[in-house]
Amino acid sequence: MRIKELVEKSGVPRTTIHFYLRQGLLHPPHKTGRTMAYYDESHLKQLKEIQNLKKGARVPIAFLKEQVNSINQVDSPVSTAYNGYDVGKPVTTTKEKKKKRQEIIKHAIQIFSHKGYHQTKISDITGSMKISTGTFYLYFNNKRDLFIEVIDDVFHNIVGEAAVAIKGEEDFLKKLKIRGRVFLKNYTKYSEILNQLRAEMAGEDNWPVKKIKKIYHHLTRPVIKEIQDAVDAGIIRKIDPDLAAYDLTGQLEMMSLRLSLDDKYNIEDAINFIVDLSLDHLFINDKNDT
Repeated sequence: MRIKELVEKSGVPRTTIHFYLRQGLLHPPHKTGRTMAYYDESHLKQLKEIQNLKKGARVPIAFLKEQVNSINQVDSPVSTAYNGYDVGKPVTTTKEKKKKRQEIIKHAIQIFSHKGYHQTKISDITGSMKISTGTFYLYFNNKRDLFIEVIDDVFHNIVGEAAVAIKGEEDFLKKLKIRGRVFLKNYTKYSEILNQLRAEMAGEDNWPVKKIKKIYHHLTRPVIKEIQDAVDAGIIRKIDPDLAAYDLTGQLEMMSLRLSLDDKYNIEDAINFIVDLSLDHLFINDKNDT
């Protein structure tokens, strides 16, 4: 809704609404231009809470902030204190919109990991970022769409980080070790996200199954190619690259679980064990110590 409609529904004057925005009592609207801003039901609810706290009396701003934040934190584990907002600052460029989208995904990763998919509310995410619910829906259709984006972002980062880490490395075994380190470092942090996705496979929707397949396809595809190249070059004996890549990925997942249990082992222990168990016997000729 435009501010005119918000004024009519809330009974709060336009100047007072702008004052609340500048003081951080009200979260920012979505700006589509220098003079175009849109509000939603969350703003109306917030204004009603403020008016209820004031009860027609003059109340210190500091007290109102404290009380409003206390109310918000009932629904969100993340602090929802709003910073003062410049009502004249629009977010209109493609670069700004892309950055805002990534910020939402970044906050969502933390909250999904902490609360789980079903327990997370959109208000948890918007509250942690100090944005309106209306702004959220400009970037994502619903919570599920955001969750899918979170999963894509996490695993694209894993694949991308590995690609950067192995750049310039020609040794087959060293490349696999580097990929393994990157996988374990990230998988240990984000395994809860993947576990939540697996849990969704028990439901009636088909999207979790498709997403799982896509994730493992992206994770294993570069490894399949490297194994096939090593076979073609006569470095390792003939083996099915697809099955080998999935076997190594499965071992890494189980090693990630083991590393999360206590501090007895570290990433290097896990990598060396997998190499000794699954890779040493594949080499046709003696290899140098790596």
